[in-house]
Amino acid sequence: MNENNETKEAYISDIDVNDIKKSISVLCVEDETIIMDSLELVLKRRFDKIYTASNGKEGLDIFKNNPVDIVITDILMPVMDGVEMTHQIKEIRQDTPIIVLSAFNEEPFLKKMNDLGIYGYITKPFNRKDLFNTINIVATDVYKQKNAIIDS
Repeated sequence: MNENNETKEAYISDIDVNDIKKSISVLCVEDETIIMDSLELVLKRRFDKIYTASNGKEGLDIFKNNPVDIVITDILMPVMDGVEMTHQIKEIRQDTPIIVLSAFNEEPFLKKMNDLGIYGYITKPFNRKDLFNTINIVATDVYKQKNAIIDS
């Protein structure tokens, strides 16, 4: 979404934040403990259901066994990297929004991630405001899609 801040705020503000907080679940996959702790702390203010994993294999297992709506992941991790995890998640449920956080920003890599269908890519060190604007927009989209299905 390449819109100005007023449009983003209007898009998000037409939904009760508490409804989103209660109904959206987020999986955060990050191997760096300091970054994970920081993300988890901030995400808990915005969502009631947070799942965490320290590598792609753990993240994939959590995704398979829990109702995950949004995935936020690092790329370079032990056991299974974020690229492989993203690929497998998209095979299970293509419409899952995935936000990638990584210091790795070379063009061939970014193209590969876009080809997998990620929602957004934020380079580390990341600006918290940009990250959470992206997360809020994704959460609003997911919430609206869930309710459109329920209302149909």
